[in-house]
Amino acid sequence: MTPEPPGRIIPLMPGVARGAADRREALRTAVIQVVRHLVIEAVPPSRRLPLFDQAKDILDEAGWGLDELVGAAEPGPAQDTLLKALGLFDT
Repeated sequence: MTPEPPGRIIPLMPGVARGAADRREALRTAVIQVVRHLVIEAVPPSRRLPLFDQAKDILDEAGWGLDELVGAAEPGPAQDTLLKALGLFDT
């Protein structure tokens, strides 16, 4: 009988490793896609960015209402304020 390996095994997921800056940019883009999905036009699942669900969860935590998200759907001060609140704004 083969002995069990010690500890917990975490399966590796196939994918591309990204640096922190690349992941931040991808998450920022996904947040904007989710905002637009909520207030302008629904994004079909086949066109959603890979971090769409995570971005949606982050927006839920932010606690912004739809009226506030309308202004953040396009580039400008409201979008900058949202991204700052989420820690995703780069100067």
